Amino acid sequence: MIYTHKVLLKKSQIIYLISSLFLFFSPNISANPWGFYAHKKINKLAIFTLPPNLSKFYKRHLIKIEEWAVLPDQRRYILDVEAARHYIDLDQHTSAIQYASWEQATKRLPEDSLQKHGIVVWHIPKTHQRLIQAFKNNDTVQIIKLSAELGHYVADAHVPLHTTSNYDGQKTGQQGLHSFWESRIPELVGDALEDWIGPAKYVDNTQQAAWDWVVQAHQLIPTLLKKEQELNQITPNNKKYSFEKKGNSLVKTYSKTYSLAYHHSLNQQIENQFKSAIQHLGDLLFTAWILGGQSDFK
Repeated sequence: MIYTHKVLLKKSQIIYLISSLFLFFSPNISANPWGFYAHKKINKLAIFTLPPNLSKFYKRHLIKIEEWAVLPDQRRYILDVEAARHYIDLDQHTSAIQYASWEQATKRLPEDSLQKHGIVVWHIPKTHQRLIQAFKNNDTVQIIKLSAELGHYVADAHVPLHTTSNYDGQKTGQQGLHSFWESRIPELVGDALEDWIGPAKYVDNTQQAAWDWVVQAHQLIPTLLKKEQELNQITPNNKKYSFEKKGNSLVKTYSKTYSLAYHHSLNQQIENQFKSAIQHLGDLLFTAWILGGQSDFK
């Protein structure tokens, strides 16, 4: 089905509105991957890795780039198929599927098993191909929407806890670790995540790159778990948690002292993954633009 730009924009706004209302009236939903704050910042900073004419194009649409950065998370609550696009449980898969394309993977394992354990590593190249086509069509609305959503999935692929079935530390008695690592700490360190990364580079094989990212992130999990366990053992509960005002509510959260102690114990793990997400998103945007015809957008 073909939509005009105007209709596509209205459809996206409707999805955003419905999702936002759902989140507003659902107080028990856990924190979103990387947190809305971090997802928006990753999408924004990736623009500065691009060549001047392409960067100027994205800057003109910066508000939508940031706004639509969180659409995939919001869609998770209205589309059943969305959740699997954000993670992959490498610990639940055999090595036979590592570095496999979607076509190869479905020949080795049933599709329902792949969906159950996450498909982010295959959804990234799929979204990238759609972005390339949007560039070929000079479809501004689709370019911006797909760029923002691609940024979301690329960012999620760099979160170690998105690569394991122990996604929230629930299997190791560390419930809440997910939002602690990817939301609480990035919000606290803030401006420290804003270093200029460097120019975007062309990506020869998006599928292989996506695999590289999740495999590398998965290797960080032992350290991530161990450091929090060690810190927890020497910290009394009244020092581990604090209450902070969020809007009109008083919420229990990890204390600033505990959060920063954990952050420093990881030796820049979070900064490195955050900056890698920025760099790799910039690389994919640049690559899509090249393969899409290098429009000058004048």
